Formats: sequence, C-alpha cells, structure tokens
Amino acid sequence: MAKRKRTMPDPQPPHTKQTREDETGKTIKRSKNIVDETNALDAASLADQYFDQTHWHYARGSDVSKITLTFAEDLTTAELNRCFNLIEGTSREDYEPSSFGWHPTRKRREMKEKEMRYLQVYKASPGEPDQFEGFLSFMVTHDSSPVVPVLYIYEIHLTDNARGKGLGCFLVGVADSVARKIGLEKVMLTCFLSNTTARSFYDRLGYKTDVCSPEDRTTRKKIVKVDYVIMSKDVSAMMPTETEHDSGLEVSQSDSFALDEDDADEYPSLE
Repeated sequence: MAKRKRTMPDPQPPHTKQTREDETGKTIKRSKNIVDETNALDAASLADQYFDQTHWHYARGSDVSKITLTFAEDLTTAELNRCFNLIEGTSREDYEPSSFGWHPTRKRREMKEKEMRYLQVYKASPGEPDQFEGFLSFMVTHDSSPVVPVLYIYEIHLTDNARGKGLGCFLVGVADSVARKIGLEKVMLTCFLSNTTARSFYDRLGYKTDVCSPEDRTTRKKIVKVDYVIMSKDVSAMMPTETEHDSGLEVSQSDSFALDEDDADEYPSLE
C-alpha cells in the first residue's frame, strides 16, 4: 500500500559524497544524490547495474514463473489493469474502512507515478500463453526519520494460484537485494494493522516497526488510533551469500529464504 505521506530529504550540496562501511569494515563512498541518480537510469541501465538482467525465472518443482522488471511508464494498459484489479480483489476490503479509504482513480494515478518500478510475475507454461500471477511495485525515494535513501515497497500481491510457492518471499528478497546493491539504507513498506497475516509475514522476514511509524494520539475528547504500521529493514550492512554472487541476483540468508516457503505467502494480500 502507499506511503502515508511523502518525505523530502534535507537540502544537500549536489553530488557530494558520504561514506559508510561495508560488511568487511571497509569504508566505501556513496553519492548523496543516490536517489536521483538511480531514478534517472533507464530500464536497461537499472537492470544492468542492479538486477543483472530485465527478466529471470523462479522455479519450484514443475512450476516456473517468469519475473520481469518494468517501469510504470512502460506498462501497457492491459498490464496496469491486471495489477489494479489484483489490488482491488485482495485489498479493497482493507482500504475501505481505513483512514486511507478506497479511491480507484487516486490508486491508478499512484501506480503510474514516474519513479514507480514493477516486478511482474507470470507463470510460464510451454505452448500456452503466460498467466499473470502477481507483482511487486517499489520506488527508490527518501523516507524515515532522520530522512535516508530507501527502497519503498508500495504493493505486493499474488493471485490465488500463485500462493504457496515462495514467490512472496522471493519478491521481497529481490527488493532487499536491489536496495543493498544500490547502497540504500532501508527497505520500507506500509501494512494495515487489520492484516495480521501480512504483519506476521514481514515480521518473519526481519522487518521491524520503523521509527517514523505513527502512534495513537490523544485529543481532548478521544484517542485517535492509527490503523497502519510503517515497517522497515536495515539493508545497509547485509552480507551476501555465495549463492547470491553465483546467481548475480543477491538474496541474503537473512532475507526471504529464511522462511518456510510452504506457508510464506498463503495470504490474500501481503500489504
């Protein structure tokens, strides 16, 4: 689901550098303009630098899923409609009674924002058309408190037939890996408190309540309770495994595959 509000970074001199230590303690430099620089990359450059390819396959048993990186501006009308319809089918009941409300036009506008990126998932069957299985959408932006560069997961949804195969774990693992490779500080997301299964899913993936997540507030007449939580995972010093280096796509042992894949994504929505 969407961020509750946009957060802009503190003013900084352009193209200046800051340093941090990697997992070995070695000091590395990172541009303070990392968000702008990443968002300025075209799809081919982003894939080449941080994904190693624009599409790949996820196999479990005889099931093979094809995952494709797509920019929002490159989504076809059919692809956008498939993603929107899946959100509506899995999450409308959570949105409607919430402080966000359900606003189809607003949601579609958000889905088409220039910096939005999609990982679309399709079941690949020989001799048959690819079957849509779900997607994860994300944006490289600034958030948290103090403001830091992050990868923000906006949506992650799977169809009924795609659940129980570890796809949810894999997609979140891809997001974690890409954020780490870019040099971002965190991966963040927003989760409805009413969706307890999704909250448990993210807990088990190592996500914690972020410092910027709102708390209930007391007014003169009542207590105003929040109905969502902002969660995050620090990826600034995660160590990749040998498998990650071999595959080109990094998914650390502390990321998605630390879960039992059989029950990792059985939920109607992972928001």
